[in-house]
Amino acid sequence: MGLLRRPYALCAILGALVLFAGSLAEAQIRTQDTSALWLSQWIRKRPVLSRIEIAGNNAVKTKDIRGVMQVSPAGFWSHLRLKAPQLLHPTMLGREKASVQRQYRRLGYWDADVSVAAFPYRDDEHAVLRVSIDEGARSYWGALTVGGTPPVLVTRLERLAGHLRRGAPADSLALALTATQMQAECANQAYPLARIDPAVSHRGDSIDVTFALDPGSQISFGRITIEGLERTRESVVRREVRFKTGDRYSRERLIERQQDLYSTGLFTLVRMTPDYPDTNSHAATRIADLNVRVVERPPSYIGFHTGAGQDPDRDLTLDYALEWGSRSWLGTGRQWALTAQSGFVVITEWRVLHHRFSGRYTEPWIFGLRLPTSLTLAYEPGVRSLTQDYRIEKISGELNVTRRFRMFNRIWSSLVYERVNIYGIPVDQRQSLLDEAGITIKRRWTLALERDTRPNLLLPSAGARTRLDFDYVGGLLGGASDFYKIDFSWARYQVISTPTILASRLRAGWAGLHSRGKTIPTVDRFYFGGANSIRGYSENSVGPVDSLGNPMGGRVIALANFELRTPMTGKFWFTLFGDVGNNWATFHDISLKETLFSLGVGGQYVAPVGPIRLDYARRVLHPRHPASDRVHVSILFAF
Repeated sequence: MGLLRRPYALCAILGALVLFAGSLAEAQIRTQDTSALWLSQWIRKRPVLSRIEIAGNNAVKTKDIRGVMQVSPAGFWSHLRLKAPQLLHPTMLGREKASVQRQYRRLGYWDADVSVAAFPYRDDEHAVLRVSIDEGARSYWGALTVGGTPPVLVTRLERLAGHLRRGAPADSLALALTATQMQAECANQAYPLARIDPAVSHRGDSIDVTFALDPGSQISFGRITIEGLERTRESVVRREVRFKTGDRYSRERLIERQQDLYSTGLFTLVRMTPDYPDTNSHAATRIADLNVRVVERPPSYIGFHTGAGQDPDRDLTLDYALEWGSRSWLGTGRQWALTAQSGFVVITEWRVLHHRFSGRYTEPWIFGLRLPTSLTLAYEPGVRSLTQDYRIEKISGELNVTRRFRMFNRIWSSLVYERVNIYGIPVDQRQSLLDEAGITIKRRWTLALERDTRPNLLLPSAGARTRLDFDYVGGLLGGASDFYKIDFSWARYQVISTPTILASRLRAGWAGLHSRGKTIPTVDRFYFGGANSIRGYSENSVGPVDSLGNPMGGRVIALANFELRTPMTGKFWFTLFGDVGNNWATFHDISLKETLFSLGVGGQYVAPVGPIRLDYARRVLHPRHPASDRVHVSILFAF
């Protein structure tokens, strides 16, 4: 009561309390600032990431969240010093937060709140990454509409909007992809300046989207100019471009024509750039000039190739080839080449194995169509045998025609004619010699179809490759053999958990007789086993054998391969694989009991020429093939 009667004393006490509270708050802020500064400086020291903790996730499994993160704690390979440990760095926190948030938005959790922080773990040289998640509510696609003109274009865009199925989780990445696809469709329909604005509105747990279309002006091509030509005729470029004044713009065809120019082999650089005048104009139709700029390759060339290998019957062989030719004869785009090839046995002895001289002429356009057609004539004088006084001479001709459809599809066909002459041996002994040497006089027609959507041929992580080969030998074409052969393969590549890639392949083939055919030459049968088919078996050892146990090839094959590929560190990759299949003499021999299995692991070093591969495979127990293992060394992946 005394204090209440003394207002000055009360004010002094209250003031002291306020100052004390302010001092505490200032000290706490200073402590927080000091702690944040210390953490920032500590992260710059790049401690080793030893642990990842994830909390707050109920709808998404922890392993799925780890799968989208780009970091991983030090593990088994790091402890063995076969993989460099992951070091913490300042940009990691924001990057991992974005990755986890992106994963939640893909699953429909648009309001998910993610925070990522790093703290010392055990000591200052190791770190723990803590991911805290507030998932929020899940959203689903509701009404999806497209507004704008013209109606024909709107109808096409509505089909693309249908990819976002009503009632499905609202995937934000799918929304962005759909808008991009709409933009590309507009460009393919002569509206490259169109704008797509997706307006999103929330209605309970539903998300409604309205794609507002502003088509802009329809574009047609005007003047087409070509720059950079010195040795190549302008008509060669114009026939590849194929656009004329007045043609409607198409982004898809523009990309195809640019790829066609590259495929001629005449240029190292190709740029096709439309020039859109009057950007602010709202005219229904506008004219865009097309500028084509190229950088030429030298038309004439001389090439030398050499390589060493191991022959089944020799220790070491050396091959070389010398080629002289022109990529664009007289600037017309026509090509020709003269090639001389030879093979030798080296080290244990030095002698010639074979010679081959060939000439090739290529016509890029036939009958006004883009059908690259090449004619190859070859002469093999043969080499006199060391044990017999004879020489086998071969003369052959081959006609190839190729046609590409759009960006990923192509079809090609070839017709082969062979003639074999034998000198230095009686006439009645020639056929038996040909049979003994496995040489047949062939007249072959081949048809092949391929669709390849892999963005990277050396390290495919997406897309697929489908190929069908059909060979028809003899029959109406003549020759000493009458048979057909079909070989089908399909391979697919997909990321199942970043950065792990699942690669799978299916292959089937069969060969049969027709006309007067009695047997299929051994060299034309299927051979299985080895680094690129069923690992764990030696090369070409799977399938029928003769009385001496030597491979003689089969007529029916079935194969399935599965691989899990993941990068370890730098340019080193790691692979787990499984192979299953077999090679049979006839359809009647096919049996699941005769199917061969192998499992294994592999390592790859990604060199400029492609992955250099080392695989270890173990056979799964089979009645006629005892359990065993084998190491394979090869270049490129098995498929």
